[in-house]
Amino acid sequence: MSEQDALICVQGTWNGWRTAEVRLRDLEHVHWLQPNRAPRQLVHGYISCMDMVSGDIPHECDGTPGPHRLLVCVIKHHNTSAVYAEVARRANDTLPMPQRRQLARES
Repeated sequence: MSEQDALICVQGTWNGWRTAEVRLRDLEHVHWLQPNRAPRQLVHGYISCMDMVSGDIPHECDGTPGPHRLLVCVIKHHNTSAVYAEVARRANDTLPMPQRRQLARES
């Protein structure tokens, strides 16, 4: 299995309990975001509701044509260190250089 086929665990919200597994290659527009009341910035990205391999991220499929683009959160302790490192690298690549240095010091 290639790294891009690795499964990652995602959540609809940083403090939610419902999770889903998606392939790493299906996680798009990876970035850092600090949601309301979150203790720090967390990695987020977008998936299609059709890309969930297992689990469920609640969203409204009824009444609107799909597939739907969902914002998801990637929590470090729900994933292997290698997969999380790749996701964090992708998020870091979207930051301006000064912010990359600051996040590297905080990790």
